[in-house]
Amino acid sequence: MDWKCTDMPWEENQNSLSYVDKALAAFNEIMANSRKDMMENLNRAHKGELFVLHYLAVCNREVLPSELSAALQASTARISALLGALEKKGQIVRDIDKSNRRNILVTITEEGRNRAEAEMKEMKNRMVRIFTDMGEADTIEFIRLTRLFSELMQKYSPQEEGGMPSG
Repeated sequence: MDWKCTDMPWEENQNSLSYVDKALAAFNEIMANSRKDMMENLNRAHKGELFVLHYLAVCNREVLPSELSAALQASTARISALLGALEKKGQIVRDIDKSNRRNILVTITEEGRNRAEAEMKEMKNRMVRIFTDMGEADTIEFIRLTRLFSELMQKYSPQEEGGMPSG
């Protein structure tokens, strides 16, 4: 198995490491190498604007800012800042709820919908190229392992109440 942890100061001791230690080191290396790309993607996503637009496009209805906050797991202050930026760009509108004047309703505009659709199309095209380059067998294995990894992350993540699950 090629773990490719070449810049580790304890490289000479790698043969004595367990596969788990090697996997952790390799995973950390992969994440460190991709961190620059991830930061560029975050900046490209304008710090959450595209997530808001995508959510609004998929919902295809007026939503409360609190719903966006819950769905995107972001603070109401962060959502308010995002909505302000999107409104200035003409990609959303905020209106007072006629049935409850204390609420603000957020709606995506045609310009916002076009941006969300273009970004999703670009993302899908990138994924198609990646999976094509990986080939069918590796893509199937990647999806299987990603699903397993995600399930195990959920299993061993702290619970809302009571800490780590036993067993």
